[in-house]
Amino acid sequence: MKYELPGIDSWKRMAVKSETGESIESESLERYERILSEEKLNSMKKAAVLLALFKKNNEWYFPLIKRPMHERNHPGQIALPGGAKEKGEEIDYTAVREAFEEVGIKIKTVEIIGQLTPLPVPVSGYLIYPFIGILDKEPEWILNNDEVDELLITNVSELISADNNYSETWELHGNKVEVPHFRIDDNAIWGATASVLSEFIDLIH
Repeated sequence: MKYELPGIDSWKRMAVKSETGESIESESLERYERILSEEKLNSMKKAAVLLALFKKNNEWYFPLIKRPMHERNHPGQIALPGGAKEKGEEIDYTAVREAFEEVGIKIKTVEIIGQLTPLPVPVSGYLIYPFIGILDKEPEWILNNDEVDELLITNVSELISADNNYSETWELHGNKVEVPHFRIDDNAIWGATASVLSEFIDLIH
């Protein structure tokens, strides 16, 4: 699967903005462009997530998860299954291992068909590697309650709908900001996960 990755251009659409409309995350994105050009990615902690596609009733779906409120970095947020790379493993294996540990997707059932642009997440200090995988059928979901509060089975057609494009003023860390996001089952998908999904949408369009 070969393609041109839109990367940062896709992320900028989902970047949190100040009340004046200035992207709060633009400095991080510009710094990331410099890191890429200088090939210094090895100094960052690495993690991976899996966008696991499966077909049901002639529609494509994938799982999202809601993180528990006790998590330190992203409590209550919607995310793709994934987590930190363990010593000695390949980064694509991290994605499928974490998907198995969090929601029960069996490792041998995942066919990795592509990778999106690695995404820096300043709040956690990780560089996130997003992978796209295909499953031959919907898995039997087994949730790890320590890491997953809720499972959201997401319809790709609903995600990419022109109507699924929101922006609202929220208060984050004591500041009022404009937050672009998607919505699935009344859950707002923003931040790093929205950036990954934004690039995925650009690719399939």
